[in-house]
Amino acid sequence: MKRQRGRILNDALEDYFSIFGSTRSLATELIRKRKNPIEVLILLCARLDATASDAASEAASSKKAFVHFLTAYGGNKDLFESVSVGDLYYELAYHRWLLEGTIPKAGRLHRFSNINDPIIRLFEGAGLPITLKDSAILLETLMRILKDEFRCTPRQPLSKTRTVKVARFVQRVVSAVEKTRLRAIAANLPKALADLTESKKACTILYERFRCESIHGATIILNAERFFSETGVYWEPRYSDYYGAFEMIEFSAQFLLGCLERCIETYRRHLLAKGKIPPNIHFHGFGDEMMSGLAFLDEEFLPEGGAVRFKIG
Repeated sequence: MKRQRGRILNDALEDYFSIFGSTRSLATELIRKRKNPIEVLILLCARLDATASDAASEAASSKKAFVHFLTAYGGNKDLFESVSVGDLYYELAYHRWLLEGTIPKAGRLHRFSNINDPIIRLFEGAGLPITLKDSAILLETLMRILKDEFRCTPRQPLSKTRTVKVARFVQRVVSAVEKTRLRAIAANLPKALADLTESKKACTILYERFRCESIHGATIILNAERFFSETGVYWEPRYSDYYGAFEMIEFSAQFLLGCLERCIETYRRHLLAKGKIPPNIHFHGFGDEMMSGLAFLDEEFLPEGGAVRFKIG
């Protein structure tokens, strides 16, 4: 009986995951020919997103589902949970350039868009007066520390690391700030930096800058040559006349394809071991026979529901 249940579940999962076969074949062929980099990025990110959404509860946001799924099943947990220091350095440099617009007068913060939110929370939580002078000192001090402690701009020593776990990153920054004239606010920084470090985790960047911009935007800045030639993640050097040189993380086609393949295989094994599958995967896996496969439905993913109120008259 147990063996028969295993075969039924295995067949259902084969039917579900076979949906992704054509995407994998097409992406592999385009990568081999080094053609259509944006389309390859869209294909791989969309399929990762679709699998993550099917694996999540109805209440989970798309971002939360994507980040959790990739971190749990993508085979790069340490990388995905680490901060890309070059991307964080860029954010500080960009907002240093934008500072006069962000603080139009002492004590007042101006929000241009949600891009500004992590920096605004840094200013609010650091414990310094909200002035141009104090905020400039804060940003410049943090930028200097990042360059001293990590590799975040082109032509820095190769011995310096480009990624670091959040706890270690905060520890090194706080320790360095304690040796500056901002030592009095060092204890405030772990909480003040929380949103900024979260937004610059590799998996969050993959979701926001690559998944969202490739699917919802007209295009995305990408080094097409390195996208196809590299096999892992890489850092692309960039320069601005306004906020200087910096490096930003990019994800190669081979890396993303590998993530998709690992996610499918690892998550498939997880479902086989658990013996239960989420509703969306159940629907696609069992199709017209879904009622006969209810024993395999993972009820933890079903919405709670509630009373429906009718308005009469």
